[in-house]
Amino acid sequence: MKKYTIPFTVIFAIASCIPPGKLSESLDANTLLNKKYDTLKNKLTDTVASFSASLNSLKGNINNLKDSVSYYRGLVAANPAQSQGDVFLNQMFGYSLLSTSELAGIKAANTSNNAWLESFKADVKKYSVTDVDIKLNKGYVFVDIPSNILFTTGSATLSSKSIEKLGGIARLLEAQPNLNFLIEGHTDNRAFSNSSNNDNWNLSVNRAAAVAKILQNKYKIDPKRMIAAGRSEYMPMDDNNTKAGRSNNRRIRIVLMPSVKQLMNLNN
Repeated sequence: MKKYTIPFTVIFAIASCIPPGKLSESLDANTLLNKKYDTLKNKLTDTVASFSASLNSLKGNINNLKDSVSYYRGLVAANPAQSQGDVFLNQMFGYSLLSTSELAGIKAANTSNNAWLESFKADVKKYSVTDVDIKLNKGYVFVDIPSNILFTTGSATLSSKSIEKLGGIARLLEAQPNLNFLIEGHTDNRAFSNSSNNDNWNLSVNRAAAVAKILQNKYKIDPKRMIAAGRSEYMPMDDNNTKAGRSNNRRIRIVLMPSVKQLMNLNN
């Protein structure tokens, strides 16, 4: 916007034709316009300066981001994805079950091949049991047995047929004598009314203990290898709002825990 100044001679010539009141109003209006112009010009200057500063800051952030991307790409290239054995070792270290020196020593012994996992997969295939879901997850082996093939509703008593079902699991455990394991009882979230003294906590614990006793007493599994625990309804694997989901949640889970020696990939 251009700033206009009216020459004095022109004002004087016009003044002779314009009433004094109107001339004064026009001069005041011109002065007011000049002030507004100056104000707007100053605001525009400040806005441009602020925008330039923000732009420079943004450019700096972009450069920092590029440096970070380059840095982490370098880390990924230098450190390939962890094996399942490494994940398990790091979990043990996180739970303070291994010291820093022990962790370093085990990793130095080359755990990348995880021969124990391959051996266990072969045994799973050899001793396969129907209606049992076996999967590997972050260095652990989960064996899920639906409760309805082991127990009747609200009961922790194993039938003869369900004891036979556990025979395949027992043979699998016998084939891995150095493998410790956790037996977990899981329920759905529905209460049952068999007894006022019973609830899902008691049911899950009693079912896990019943499985542990059969493995010990009938199939001669070393009890020192076992831990029995109840999870009640609080670790569902499916939706408790559906009948199928509740059925999936009622289960016995055996969590197999490879030993440190197995993770060291020693050929005994």
